Amino acid sequence: MLQLWTFWPSSARLSTGFSLTGTCDGGHSSIQNPSITSHKSSSPIYIKVQVNQTPQHAIIDTGSAVSIIHQQLLKKIHHKKFIYKRKIHASASCTSVNIIGEIHLEIKIQGHKTWIVADVATNLVTDLLLGTDWIKQNSVIIDSPQQRVILVNKYHKVIAYTPFVEPPDIRFPVFLIDQITLPPYSEQCIDVKVPSLFGNVSNVMFESTPHLYSKSIFAANALIKAEHHKTRIIVINASDRQRTLSKHTRLGAISYQPESNVCLTIPMTSNKRNVRLSDRSCVQSSLTHGTNDHNSMSRSWDLPLSADSKIRSADSSCTVQPVDCRKHRCYVCQAKFLSSNDLQKHLRQQLQQSLWRHGQLFDLRQPSIIKTTVRHAIETGNHPPVYTPAYRVSYKDEQIQRDEINKLLKQGIIEESTSPWSSPIVLVRKKDGSMRFCIDFRKLNSITTKDAFPIPRIDDIFDHLAQAEYYTTIDFKSGYFQAGLDPRDRPKTAFSTRDQHLQFTVLPRGVTNGPPAFQRIVSQILGPTRWQYSLAYLDDVIIYSQTFEQHLVHLNDILNRLNQAYFRLNVDKCHIAKTTINFLGHCVEH
Repeated sequence: MLQLWTFWPSSARLSTGFSLTGTCDGGHSSIQNPSITSHKSSSPIYIKVQVNQTPQHAIIDTGSAVSIIHQQLLKKIHHKKFIYKRKIHASASCTSVNIIGEIHLEIKIQGHKTWIVADVATNLVTDLLLGTDWIKQNSVIIDSPQQRVILVNKYHKVIAYTPFVEPPDIRFPVFLIDQITLPPYSEQCIDVKVPSLFGNVSNVMFESTPHLYSKSIFAANALIKAEHHKTRIIVINASDRQRTLSKHTRLGAISYQPESNVCLTIPMTSNKRNVRLSDRSCVQSSLTHGTNDHNSMSRSWDLPLSADSKIRSADSSCTVQPVDCRKHRCYVCQAKFLSSNDLQKHLRQQLQQSLWRHGQLFDLRQPSIIKTTVRHAIETGNHPPVYTPAYRVSYKDEQIQRDEINKLLKQGIIEESTSPWSSPIVLVRKKDGSMRFCIDFRKLNSITTKDAFPIPRIDDIFDHLAQAEYYTTIDFKSGYFQAGLDPRDRPKTAFSTRDQHLQFTVLPRGVTNGPPAFQRIVSQILGPTRWQYSLAYLDDVIIYSQTFEQHLVHLNDILNRLNQAYFRLNVDKCHIAKTTINFLGHCVEH
């Protein structure tokens, strides 16, 4: 509960500790002498109301003597004349709520109108708070057993009611209580201050803010428990320098989570210890899950959690089957990129910081669709659907097809289809003896209008690379499968097995306009950097610079562009900041 006190410019402090009580009427149309039971809740009550004809979530706070609306919400709704009146409310945690005036509001519940004069705040942690002034003036009963708020008239007859609702996705800031100093490559368990709305709660989600990432400072995302407006979180300094965070530094935000979200509790022997350098590549992955039950906490960097981890809820305990990040390469492994080049130590450290900031590019746990202005279309004019029945295959090849289809279905790359179009599956043997799953789109390609978007000439590419000294090559992970396909043209990509008919949801390999379409997407994302310090040949991108300092800037720019477009990269085929590199079958060096 917020539990507000008011500081008037020339008056004493007003303390309120009101706790409204109530019960339900057992389903009848009236409430006669309702039994009064105290309402105590570890989390605020949210209901849906209409504020001056505008739908809005509201918090019912029985610990607040006044109702308050945030200034930002007031700007979005129609309202009567604003009355300027400056004052300050102090919450139970002694944080100040700045009040700039009063406003007359209409609060409508299921068509029934109520009214309140609410204070207008500039720094309220929610948009609308209904306090005991609104509760008493409008004969409101909080029916906790039935999870609803009831309005009654003077004869105790129910005139309106509305159920409790799940909290909206609102994030409240979390600040550092005291200044802290973090040694290089270390972690600390620190005290932070949470908004007064979260007095004593459990299972609220803390999510770190990204503005500290540039300093290689990370806070563990976790389900936390707050007591007396305080909690503890783990903060990591992953750099080789000592870092100091000042008092009141914002470390992240907290929000209420559905009951399906769970936490991991594991024992911890110390609240401060060194982080092993060999495990730093896994740190960011392990921060995506965890808990802050600080009676028993620890961190196991060798076994970070992934999206594939098996989690179940059982009150405050969980069981998790961890997955080694080295198996699915969840985030950037700096040693993978830097072990084969001859950079000096201080240059490697600068490069590590840049790679760390863009680690999401190498997170392959979930498929990603590129964020572009258009999706690929397959133009066939008015030609009727083409159909080729599935080729007959051996039992062994049929098993290979089934395994590949199950994998593509799980990734969302294909879906069930009722299309009149159909192309057959073919398996092509690769150099290593394994089979490549392909679709024979020759009939579809023969009736498709060709795309004339240019593919760069290889000799032009190498002419531009001649004067550079540092090179980075980037390879997209299943690049075509990251490009969206127009839903209207998905049926044209349909194919059949012995007992299934499916179609692609993304750009499939083998369609005639695939190369120019993908070239257009990459060229659009690279934008003006093309032919300046980046070049793309289909899904192969090269970044080139004359000095290391320039290369660091160019690399950061390109990675940022790719990250904003939701690209995912093939960690095994990316080579970073080298003076000699293989590109398009040629060895490139200064």
